[in-house]
Amino acid sequence: MLLDQKNEQEFRKRRGIEALGSYDAVIFRLGLKFEWLPHFPPSQPESYGLESLSGLKPYKGRRGGKEILFDSTMMGAPAASFNIEAYLCHSPASEGVGVGYCGALQPGIEIGTIIIPDKSRIGEGTSKYYGKDEVSHPDQDLVKRLVETTRRFGYEPLVGETFSTDAAFMETPDFLENLARQGIIGIDMEMSALFSIAQYHGKRAAGILVVSDKPYEGPLHSLSIPFQKTEAISEEVVKICIEALGG
Repeated sequence: MLLDQKNEQEFRKRRGIEALGSYDAVIFRLGLKFEWLPHFPPSQPESYGLESLSGLKPYKGRRGGKEILFDSTMMGAPAASFNIEAYLCHSPASEGVGVGYCGALQPGIEIGTIIIPDKSRIGEGTSKYYGKDEVSHPDQDLVKRLVETTRRFGYEPLVGETFSTDAAFMETPDFLENLARQGIIGIDMEMSALFSIAQYHGKRAAGILVVSDKPYEGPLHSLSIPFQKTEAISEEVVKICIEALGG
């Protein structure tokens, strides 16, 4: 939403954004909690590449002279939009990165693979209210920084188109096969909305996903996510985001 100056100030005050002070960037855990990571919050911020870390839900850290906010969102685009609007779009931050899980859509993409979307097909219902109908795009400079930083950490990310859905239990075999034939490499529930909302407000946003499952192998209720593995890799991904944003 767009607000005039008076209502913008009131919104920031009521949502506690003013109380957070100034910050430059946001890292969102989309549909997941930072506290689920093996070592978050770290007892020694240096282990995350941070000079300091303070606060509690959301947290705020410092890296290279930049202040970075860490916020966990609820699952799904409509629910996540509350935090994206508040902590990125109605905040001092100029850019944000969404960190989440996705299902692989192409054979050969293994669990634990890091995917960086260069565009996201819109299957959720939030983006249309921000003027997007089919495809939403991240900030390409931020995508480049994430790719380069991921490689410096020793991982080779897959870069390509993903799909964001609102209905995980409607991922039928025909639906998934159709997406795969179009070259889409992963499916999640928030990424396209993050890009749409950020672009609407003139903010830079990108995303980085960890493959948690292979939905084409069976129905959702039958899939088992190896959380110990995916959360360990997600912790590395958060460190990647810190370096990419903090320089």
